[in-house]
Amino acid sequence: MTWILDRLWTKRQRVGFDLAFFVLIAIALINGIQTTVGVAWPYDLDQFRDIGMAQAILDHRYGTDHLYLGETIWYNPLISAVVAAISSASGIAPPVVVTQAGAYLNLFAPIAFYVLVTYLFGRLVGLAAVAAFLFAPIGDAPSWAAATYSPWVFSQNIAQGFFYLTLVAYGKAIESKQWRRHFFVGILLGITFLGHTAPAVVLGMIIFVGLMMNPVTQSQLQVRSTLTFKTLPLLLILIIAFIVSLPFTFSILFHYHLRILNSVPGNWIYPPLATDKLPDFFRSHLSWFSAIAALGLVVFIGTRSARSGKIALLTWLVICCAALAVNEVQQVTSPRLHLMFVPAHHFLFYLRAIENILFGIGLVWICRFLARRLVSLSRKEADHRDHLGRSAEVGFIALAVVVFLALAYPKYRARLDFTNARSQAVSFAERKAYLDAYHWILSNTKAVDVFLSLNGDFDLSIVGPADRKVVVTSQPEFSNPYVDWKSRSNTASQIVDKLTSAPSDAVAALTANGVNYIITAPIDQFDREPFSFLSKEFAADDVVIYKVRTDVAR
Repeated sequence: MTWILDRLWTKRQRVGFDLAFFVLIAIALINGIQTTVGVAWPYDLDQFRDIGMAQAILDHRYGTDHLYLGETIWYNPLISAVVAAISSASGIAPPVVVTQAGAYLNLFAPIAFYVLVTYLFGRLVGLAAVAAFLFAPIGDAPSWAAATYSPWVFSQNIAQGFFYLTLVAYGKAIESKQWRRHFFVGILLGITFLGHTAPAVVLGMIIFVGLMMNPVTQSQLQVRSTLTFKTLPLLLILIIAFIVSLPFTFSILFHYHLRILNSVPGNWIYPPLATDKLPDFFRSHLSWFSAIAALGLVVFIGTRSARSGKIALLTWLVICCAALAVNEVQQVTSPRLHLMFVPAHHFLFYLRAIENILFGIGLVWICRFLARRLVSLSRKEADHRDHLGRSAEVGFIALAVVVFLALAYPKYRARLDFTNARSQAVSFAERKAYLDAYHWILSNTKAVDVFLSLNGDFDLSIVGPADRKVVVTSQPEFSNPYVDWKSRSNTASQIVDKLTSAPSDAVAALTANGVNYIITAPIDQFDREPFSFLSKEFAADDVVIYKVRTDVAR
């Protein structure tokens, strides 16, 4: 009878915590929808890049660099492929998909996170950790620098979900020791790499360390050697992952051979991680939340948990800390040295994720400690004390999550993603000239047409989202790292010099570099006789587009 009651209690408890999880998800989703409702354009240049890459897919030009003619993709294509698929199926334009779909697509991350933590530590820790994942105070950090739920589409926000599921698949593969499990790990690892590079690298290291430290039984040794037993699963995972990632690696590996010519994107420094800002960064992370996470780390290290899970999480933690340390060393010793293959804030992102897990462990330990103390005061029989202990444990955790939400929610609602990001998106959508120019380019130019941008970020905000090409990007951070940005910048400067000093020679320079259009702010001199080779095709407020007419020059 006691066994039956325990089973019913356990099942009811699981259902209760799962329902509580979905309530938390619903709260986050409502906030996400409210943030993006009525907004038709995103706010960040990263999102404009995803729009341009999605447009390239819709134009049947997958694999091409959406900014440079003759070049191939250099950024992970998963998100742009998802955006293109939704756009094609629904008939909704890519900018609207990128802006509106994030609130729904990004639910994948907290769901996968909950699955991972529940798999490793149970539903009690899973609920506490996912509450932290969704609502923990992250200050002024954008969602692309802190693992959380966001209504905005960024590659790392969605790729993290595959990261968590890959860890679950890897853990099950270690437990089952079945080869087909490793096959699925390879598929998920490859998809993760298509989503973003940083989590794929972290996963690769976790899997390598885990397999090398995985104990081998005597019966397994009778079949094959220790080295073979540990190496073959790793090779299978990597081979499958490589095959799955070929839609991306065909470009960076076989076309560019991983030869970096523009190190600026990889060396970009997230301002809070600059060496002179580190003291402020550390001070901002000293709080009650970090104290509970620190307690969780101590508890995690000291308790007997699944060996594979402990190795995975500790490896994850060490990799992220090491990458951040390398970033600081690079800033001090040689800022121009290319030590980081992706900006360091991506590792801060996953460090925040593991901090949420440790917070969940610490919070549950505190609740269990209080429950034990309560039970110790009881004079009831052992069976009743056990039931009281389980009930008190669940009650304390439920109360702790509610108190946490009450403390964290005001700052949660003030996050950048829900306030300034929306304001910036609304502000950009009000730039009617930008949007009109974007639509004119889509309707009146070809995908292979090249633009020379003479003003601000027209290249990244107007031309790029339309999947049209530019001579050079205005910011090297958003330029293909396998293409020499300085050389292209010098070419653009030479053309501009000729337009300024020798209009008669400018058309030759424009033609030689394949320039079809010039996009700029209004410039009266381009409407005069020396510039008869420029035909004004579009004009709206502060955006003007001229077509280069080579027939006039002849």
